Amino acid sequence: MVIAAYTKATLSEHPARKRILDALASRGDFEIIEIQGNLPIPTQAERMLVFGGDGTMLTAAVRGARQGVPVLGVNLGNLGFLTQFETDVAPETVAEALLHGETEARMLVECRSACGNFLALNDIVLKSDGSRPVSVSLVVDGQFADCYRSDGVIVATPTGSTAYSLSAGGPVIAPEVDALVVNPVCPHTLHSRPLVAGADSEIILKLSAEDGAKLIVDGKEEGVLRASSVIAVRKADISAYFVKVGENRFYEKLLSKMNRWGTTA
Repeated sequence: MVIAAYTKATLSEHPARKRILDALASRGDFEIIEIQGNLPIPTQAERMLVFGGDGTMLTAAVRGARQGVPVLGVNLGNLGFLTQFETDVAPETVAEALLHGETEARMLVECRSACGNFLALNDIVLKSDGSRPVSVSLVVDGQFADCYRSDGVIVATPTGSTAYSLSAGGPVIAPEVDALVVNPVCPHTLHSRPLVAGADSEIILKLSAEDGAKLIVDGKEEGVLRASSVIAVRKADISAYFVKVGENRFYEKLLSKMNRWGTTA
């Protein structure tokens, strides 16, 4: 099996990474091709083995989705909500998952904007580019839904519902649910609340004539939109694929990871 190994640049010398890759290479049934920077995924790759944290997984999952390559992650970061394994995983367990693990699809969203077109696994965010709030009009499937005066607006997938949107008071959406979350960040009104729309909805966000905003895609700033700019967000035509490991324990993992977040234990 041909494996593309993708690692966060600062973690290339991590001992867990070396231990796992050395063990896989010694087996004889894997050809490992390392991807550095923005080098393309080899066309013959059947799986992508990712070393890093959730930020690295976000990048890898979208890159893999463009070529239909499933990802399997080893957490070398902090939270590791998107990775399947921790640093102490046995190489044999990783090998078994790569060779025989089934895959599950995760929704991606695409965003069309003046800054360009983007794919995201977690979220698309319009965020104030200064200290003042911004006014953003929300249109869902052609219907005006609200006008937020807030620090920003998040459009999140089910996967992204446990990320920035959760921190901003949004609901947790199970990965298998077909839905999108629209969530204002610190709204300066009493009525504005998170909104859950169908997965096939088209979400339009329009900035007011006085406000510009940063466009942030999966945590990365992609540009600044001028006043009156419009972005359109909808479910993408392609999905990201993750290698499944064991039973579906989403709620157990959610409780475990979120309870330990921010602690030193």
